[in-house]
Amino acid sequence: MNFFTNRADGLQYKEVKANTVSNNHFVVEDLKYFISETTLNKTAYRKLLKKFGNNEKQLLQEFQEFLNKRIGESMNMALFINNNKSVTFKGIKINLFYPSGSITHGDKLFNENQFSVVQELPYIYKHQGKTQFSFRPDITFFLNGIFLGYSELKSNYNNQSAHKDGKIKIANDYQKAVTNYLDIADGNDVDKSIRKDFLKIFEKAIHITTTDVQDTFIIRNIANHFDAIKQKLKINRMTFQHTKPRLLSI
Repeated sequence: MNFFTNRADGLQYKEVKANTVSNNHFVVEDLKYFISETTLNKTAYRKLLKKFGNNEKQLLQEFQEFLNKRIGESMNMALFINNNKSVTFKGIKINLFYPSGSITHGDKLFNENQFSVVQELPYIYKHQGKTQFSFRPDITFFLNGIFLGYSELKSNYNNQSAHKDGKIKIANDYQKAVTNYLDIADGNDVDKSIRKDFLKIFEKAIHITTTDVQDTFIIRNIANHFDAIKQKLKINRMTFQHTKPRLLSI
């Protein structure tokens, strides 16, 4: 964690607390700061706030819902950020990310971006008021309050490695999430709206990583395994239905 936040040769991310993250998976204070205080957003934000009768809480809630829908329509967060460096919300242009190397501003604007990490952020998905899936990634990454991806950390000193234990942890978490998703949505999610929301922490991530003191492994496009998990689950259920009568006769 020290490499991500404090070390001079590290990433210099800011650590924020898990309780500052909204149910829609935004770091609200970072999002608010970026859209209201940074160079190209200040004036636009004041105009936007007037449209909400200076009700900042309502503005931020509706903006999160707006972004959440846009994210759901994107294949992953890399494409979302690349295609949505700015968005038009209520008729007003709001920047979401400042690229580096601007002809006009150089890296000045880029340095206003807010890179943040959260330790052990609970991810909880509820459907019809009931928790269907939950887990706690070791580290979750955000850019200007917007979710990017997560990482599982493993300690070689505890005889764990990213190559084995980290990959297994990620695979098991995704398999469990897909299984629970299919329990509530298989055949009942034609537009995939439930899937986009339920599995977004896995399938929308720029990448998922696992790291130990020696190695880092990057897992991309984890959604490519969805159909295989679904097929395996179907076979297991068919096998159980075949053996169930024999079990009941014992």
